[in-house]
Amino acid sequence: MVHMSDGIPVCEPITVVLALKELQHAKSRLAAEPAALGDRAALVAAMFADTVDAVRAAGAQTIVVVSPDPQVHRTARALGALALDEPAGASGLNAALRHGAAAATGGVVYLQADLPALRAETFGAALAAAAAYPAAFVADRHRTGTALLAVGAGIGVRPAFGPDSAAAHRAAGAVELDPQQRWWPDLRCDVDTPGDLRIASDLGVGPRTRAVLSVPACDAAHDRGR
Repeated sequence: MVHMSDGIPVCEPITVVLALKELQHAKSRLAAEPAALGDRAALVAAMFADTVDAVRAAGAQTIVVVSPDPQVHRTARALGALALDEPAGASGLNAALRHGAAAATGGVVYLQADLPALRAETFGAALAAAAAYPAAFVADRHRTGTALLAVGAGIGVRPAFGPDSAAAHRAAGAVELDPQQRWWPDLRCDVDTPGDLRIASDLGVGPRTRAVLSVPACDAAHDRGR
């Protein structure tokens, strides 16, 4: 899945799939976060864009984003990703991820879309570790969820993101990478709550997320009124 360039693992041609809800409905638990400026949608969009930027910087050539939101589609295309609508007659994160992976001819990497602290070097290193197995995953920092699931071509492990997804992926035959969680804290830090956002900020978020979090609330309200 990867090769080395200047000592940094870089993705070989694979399909990286992310899925995102409509922005106005995403991350409802961040609504009380003062740093979200009352514009949760802008924060979610920024975190998504920083995640895709890190994946692209790691060398991923095919990135697929599945969402019902036109703004997400526009952002995805601007970042060089393929944007798809959610599948007709199906709903939920895993259905969207499967839809995004349907056209892949090689390996697929399913990735959370809210990893604002993710670094390209980390993403590449996780893929290098995953390449040793038919299917592998990285658990989130709580050890119960999944940040990344890598599945080789022709392997029948399906995404099972959601509550207790780490156990579900393990039971399906995926190997857990770094179960002691010694590495990759930026990959493990998906953001659902204000506490998650503070931890991601301490790790160092990407420029788009940083810009949203640094705008004073009064200025943001003024800008939205223009």
